[in-house]
Amino acid sequence: MAYLMLVGTGGWSQRWEIAPGREETVRAELQQIGTSGTTRLPLLDPDTNTEVTFVVAWSAVAVGIITPSVAHAESPGQYA
Repeated sequence: MAYLMLVGTGGWSQRWEIAPGREETVRAELQQIGTSGTTRLPLLDPDTNTEVTFVVAWSAVAVGIITPSVAHAESPGQYA
């Protein structure tokens, strides 16, 4: 289990759990940070624990990292 952490160009941040078995797919898409492209990422809804499609406009993202589950306790979603 791993989490995707995105920090936006406007100072916002988001953390979402990556759908099981989809970490490499998400990792490959991080190469688009700062481009004009968009991507649909396979993440988990924190309330239902089911896979959802999360659309990212990479021009609005400044930083993206993948962290192991032990780095976070709870509260997926928007931080600020």
